[in-house]
Amino acid sequence: MTMFNKLLDLSIIYSFDQSGYQRHARLFSELNAVKFAGKHFLVTGGSRGIGGAVTQALLAMGAEVTVTARTQQDFDANFAGQAGVSFQTLDLGNFEAIQTLHLGLYDGLVLNAGGMPSQPTLVDGQFDTIFGAQVVGHYLLLDRLIEEDRLRTGAPVHWVASGGMYLHKLQLDDLGWQQRPYDKVTSYANAKRAQVVLNGLLAQRYKKLVFSCSHPGWVGTDALAKALPGFTNRMGKRLRTAEQGADTILWCLEQRQQLKSGLFWFDRHPRQTRVFFWTQESEADRLALLALLESVKARY
Repeated sequence: MTMFNKLLDLSIIYSFDQSGYQRHARLFSELNAVKFAGKHFLVTGGSRGIGGAVTQALLAMGAEVTVTARTQQDFDANFAGQAGVSFQTLDLGNFEAIQTLHLGLYDGLVLNAGGMPSQPTLVDGQFDTIFGAQVVGHYLLLDRLIEEDRLRTGAPVHWVASGGMYLHKLQLDDLGWQQRPYDKVTSYANAKRAQVVLNGLLAQRYKKLVFSCSHPGWVGTDALAKALPGFTNRMGKRLRTAEQGADTILWCLEQRQQLKSGLFWFDRHPRQTRVFFWTQESEADRLALLALLESVKARY
């Protein structure tokens, strides 16, 4: 990497935006469709945005995809009539529904469903919707898939995180925002930090799967426009497309066991998960996160 490119990456804005993707992508090789053909993937939040782009790309390469989302409207609008794709309604904030969801046998899993609601809704009496769905719900779904042996040996499991976690240390107190004013951006960053932490922990626990996590860059989705309209307007055409945001996710799925499990990726390169010392969680914090998730699992 040239010094000029290093400086652009350090600027953040010229790395996370569309120009950053275009610059990094000059070194990318084309994805190998043969590695996807005939495989079956489960994609949460796969009916629109980045998840929708992942689903479309997988279908184009001959894979079968099962999509989950809270409602079927976007799926029907984007995938009606397409072969190889099916839909199941799933609200990841409904922990009982996760236990009764019909599951198949999968060659890969993309934990993508997200969102940044303006108002908090209490989940299970202790979590807001963001942490409840994106961390706890995803964990419960993954745990069930593993316990029921529904992920093939060597299957990639990919968490779609966010660069917002770089500014945030894992926080496990008052996850339902009952003792302080709700801040959706902080909640989202905390959930994404928790996903990054889990990615590393679960890679150590489950050696027969390949865990990865990525930051897709700043992607101009409808969800982002609704959650952060000011940022979306300021960035305008500099935001990445959903297809560009999906690229590293697909690349990690393609690489499978060629990847070292548990790493964090951005534009097909492994990246550090902390750039500020004060965002470093302790081993006790990591164990507390797992204990919290296991306590919820025990109830459902």
